[in-house]
Amino acid sequence: MVREVVAGDVPAVVALVTRVLAEFGLVFGVGAATDDQLHALPGSYREAGGRFWVAVEGDQLLGTCGVFPVADGDLELRKMYLDGAARGRGVGKLLLDEAVSFARSVGARRLVLDTVDEMKQAIRFYEANGFARDDAQLRGSRCTRGYVRRL
Repeated sequence: MVREVVAGDVPAVVALVTRVLAEFGLVFGVGAATDDQLHALPGSYREAGGRFWVAVEGDQLLGTCGVFPVADGDLELRKMYLDGAARGRGVGKLLLDEAVSFARSVGARRLVLDTVDEMKQAIRFYEANGFARDDAQLRGSRCTRGYVRRL
């Protein structure tokens, strides 16, 4: 089930993002100012005009993703991370569909994102779901490639 994040989810969200970043040799809070915003969910996204969702199964957090306004008509897809056990089960697609639906509902024209070359499975997922490489979307200093999807 995908639902909007609530404050009580924050410890699990931070733990999941920290764990997934570590898989790729990255450290939570280093190279992406957006990491800190997770501590103030849901307000940190909602108050800026974005949203943040979690995918859960019972009391287990399977994945996260948010969208955040970055330019007129552009929402950035942020913090799309899945627990290792949830990958390949369609959880990412459910989260992305929620993000796309929200983006369209607020009149966004594009979803943008940045990621790292090492996240090969994520890159394949983004490309299979309509994102095209656009390194002009690089925002985080730890990221190495950008993408855009027109809505």
